[in-house]
Amino acid sequence: MAIRAGAGQSAQAEYKRRLRSWRATARRRFLIGLLPVLALAAVLEWWIGWHRIGVPLFGHIAALAVILAWCGTLTTPQHVRAWRSGADGERRTARMLAPLARRGAVILHDRALGKVANLDHLAIGHWGIACINTKNWQARGARVTVSRDGRTLWYGAHAQNREVAKAQGEARQAAAALRRPLDGLPVDVRPIIAVHGAPVGRRGIVVFDGVVVIEARRLRGHLRKQRRILSPAEVAQAGHAADQALPPKE
Repeated sequence: MAIRAGAGQSAQAEYKRRLRSWRATARRRFLIGLLPVLALAAVLEWWIGWHRIGVPLFGHIAALAVILAWCGTLTTPQHVRAWRSGADGERRTARMLAPLARRGAVILHDRALGKVANLDHLAIGHWGIACINTKNWQARGARVTVSRDGRTLWYGAHAQNREVAKAQGEARQAAAALRRPLDGLPVDVRPIIAVHGAPVGRRGIVVFDGVVVIEARRLRGHLRKQRRILSPAEVAQAGHAADQALPPKE
């Protein structure tokens, strides 16, 4: 079956929207602050020159400050760049899943889940249905680990239990959306978090609170090794139903 296009589109669109909003706000603040700075610099420049008590450099300093402030409006903050990074990660995951589609699996990307949420990827094959959430975690030296008491999933120094709960919730919502159109077929949707960048555990995979957290490069092999739940005909049926029940995210 053909792989569906569109991986990372909604994250990329959100990145562009936030970038436009941030730049408009930054430039507006720049312009608001520009006039008083220039006015003050001109007055000081004139006053120093008139009284001959020093070298009138305030105009030059003000010009330099204006240039630096303008350059600051061109630097994208991390909270905006994170959306572009997320879109890049989703596209990488899509490329890794593509060979499964060529072998009969149905791979859907960026699917709407309710009015606001979306699924990064839905992979339907002999393993059943997997709801895959991509994370592009690139911090240097950070690893994905489970605490000794088994209660917290860590990415470096940041707890990720909220992301685990999100993956669980998306899987439940997807299963609910597919239950009626897949009447008679297993609709146990498995939540998976595919991680780019950060090493995961000691072997590239951990299971935390029922969610598989795996290095993205190992994802395809992991799915292939799962026991057979659906026949090729059932995969096609489930793929068609999912394509209809979970439309592309607009």
